[in-house]
Amino acid sequence: MTRLKSRINDEFVYDIKVDDLDFKMTFLDYPFDDPISQRIEGIREPSTTSIIRAIVREGSNVLELGGCYGYFTTIMANCVGKSGKVVSIEGTPNNFEILSKNMKLNNLNNVELYQLFIIADEGGGNVFFGSEERHAYKVIETLRQEESFNNSEDKVAVPCIQVTSFLDDIDFKPDCIFMDIEGSEIDVFQDFSNGYLKKARPTVVFEIHEGFYSNGKDLNFIKNILKANNYYYRRVQGNLVCLPH
Repeated sequence: MTRLKSRINDEFVYDIKVDDLDFKMTFLDYPFDDPISQRIEGIREPSTTSIIRAIVREGSNVLELGGCYGYFTTIMANCVGKSGKVVSIEGTPNNFEILSKNMKLNNLNNVELYQLFIIADEGGGNVFFGSEERHAYKVIETLRQEESFNNSEDKVAVPCIQVTSFLDDIDFKPDCIFMDIEGSEIDVFQDFSNGYLKKARPTVVFEIHEGFYSNGKDLNFIKNILKANNYYYRRVQGNLVCLPH
């Protein structure tokens, strides 16, 4: 299509249509690729869109872990309406900049954004992203290899948090939690296993990233936590939808 370019113009704003929703997105100077094209055409992960629109109700409180460019964030914000709220966390600094711009483009006052990196323990400290880093995969993989990050002038520090402690700090009680965090859902469920699911009972949906799981910390690890907390689950293409009994 003529409006699609090999490289995104940092001043260009695209009109997006997803079913009956209309909104705007920019991608700054990111190289044009299939995931961006799918967002522009309103066809990015249609099963995820369907899950969001089936589960998220007007007035819902939603926690999004991995806001990326804000495509699903915007859909969630439209679903919850003025009486609901979306809290979105995105760790990668360049993605967070795009996410922030897209929320402003659509005047989404029911969305709160946080630039944070999620870990399993109590949080504290930082991870460091290179100024040109555009995704969290490399950072996550390095953390799994227990390599250290050293601050330098060309890196951006992003604070680390534990999800349950973060929710306590901001006094937010989500009805629904959506995750697309490249395998770090293992860390989140390890955190959730310490009583949070028994008490809060949110619906949880996450994209499965089996390539990032390790022995003993895999999809069965998550499923066992769900079963122990009286949840049932259904796989919908690449997502696991987890519902409290």
